Amino acid sequence: MATEILVNDGGAPARILPFTAGSAITAGYSLQMGGDGEVDTIAAADNVHPVGVALTTVSSGQVASVITGKGVVLNMMVSGTVGLGDHVATLADGNLGPGSSSAVSVGIYIDPSGAHSGAASMQQVLWFG
Repeated sequence: MATEILVNDGGAPARILPFTAGSAITAGYSLQMGGDGEVDTIAAADNVHPVGVALTTVSSGQVASVITGKGVVLNMMVSGTVGLGDHVATLADGNLGPGSSSAVSVGIYIDPSGAHSGAASMQQVLWFG
């Protein structure tokens, strides 16, 4: 069974919008808008502000379902050492994790399993993009 990405929108104004994928996209990663108007997994510095989170895994050229909104609980790919209540930012590998002082915080780590340390895995994040 696939991991659910959208855990709870809590009545928040979350929307799922269709965009064309500019490259292969894996569910649970934050996305950026390319200059061609297509979305791609973020693979840049942690100061990139995402347009949303991939709900499904798609190939380049397919329609990607993108979750947008604030106050949404999502399962997202998190790597590195992150504690409960820590702000997370998008890292250069597309995962969320602790960011630098210049990082754009996109959420708060709230996974019920506790602190995370190590390789990327699906963890709960209160997303505020």
